[in-house]
Amino acid sequence: MMVSQEDIERLRELLARPVQNIVLLAHTNPDGDAVGSLLAWREALVEMGHRVTCIVPNKYPYFLDWMTGVENLVLFKTDEAGVARRAVAESDLIFFLDFNAVSRLEGLSEVVESNTTARRILIDHHLSPGPGFDLMFSCTGSSSTAFLIYQILEK
Repeated sequence: MMVSQEDIERLRELLARPVQNIVLLAHTNPDGDAVGSLLAWREALVEMGHRVTCIVPNKYPYFLDWMTGVENLVLFKTDEAGVARRAVAESDLIFFLDFNAVSRLEGLSEVVESNTTARRILIDHHLSPGPGFDLMFSCTGSSSTAFLIYQILEK
């Protein structure tokens, strides 16, 4: 299954609203696909004029330090200032990138569940997405979530 034009239109409607607070989340023990997807999607959303916070539950592997923008990732596990909690609480949209269930966020899942007003959008290539998403780009035939992000941006 590839990205449908109907879902793209729904996403465009959500993103067409004036400046929004948007949170991008990746799974615990984020890999290159998760981190790359966060950073690419962040770049696109910032260009659209949105305020974007990228949150990972814990540290990504050191060999991903070369990626442009990794300094913009908030590490929930070491976030003593509460940046992640505040961003999630104030978010209008929450994107779940490269994972298919809120439970894969460990301690961060409770913070996410406490925001009952934000729209939830899943972009993922893994099997069996969980419930609770307002919009899903779940394409198991895709090689990566990063490729799905590319497809969405190209349409």
